[in-house]
Amino acid sequence: MKEINRNLFFNLVFIFVFLFVPQFESQRGGEELTPYQAYLVELKEYRKNCRNALKPFRYDGSLTTHFSYKEYTYAKEVEIATIQKEEYRLSFNAMGVKNDGITIRIYDKAKRFTSRTLLYEKENISNTEFTVETTPLVNKLKEAKREDGVEEDIIAHVRLKKLYIDYIIPATDRVIEMDQETGVEYKVVTKGAIILAVGYDNL
Repeated sequence: MKEINRNLFFNLVFIFVFLFVPQFESQRGGEELTPYQAYLVELKEYRKNCRNALKPFRYDGSLTTHFSYKEYTYAKEVEIATIQKEEYRLSFNAMGVKNDGITIRIYDKAKRFTSRTLLYEKENISNTEFTVETTPLVNKLKEAKREDGVEEDIIAHVRLKKLYIDYIIPATDRVIEMDQETGVEYKVVTKGAIILAVGYDNL
């Protein structure tokens, strides 16, 4: 009798798992994504495109920088290490910047150094993608050192050990909205993201 009851129990569990659980999963799968969830799905696709833009360079890594617009201008800085003798390609995907355009500046040193050299700048970036290669950046650094009176023998050996990329987020006006159910006012936070993929020429 106990054996029959035990078999009946396992049969009921089997029926529940294979008949009812899939329905629960399908119901959850059918739920509509929130705007932020849909945005994250978009970013995943943008990452793929950003990496593909590196070809024929060999993929070395990627970084997604998320930011929020504030009532003042501010910068977020990322650091990229490079193999000194290799040519690098930086692939930027700003399709996740859907509001006011940001500015990208590339330097040879971190922002704590006042003597750093601006190697590249691009303004008002949003809903776009582009690449930058390091040879023009190295040439810009050599020219800056030449203007500072550095000897040519030294300039000939100048390399970029690291790159410092500053994302300048512009100031935006504060937007206040009201919850229709509670009547409580709240500040709207507008977000964005920019993706950077890095590759090198290893021929």
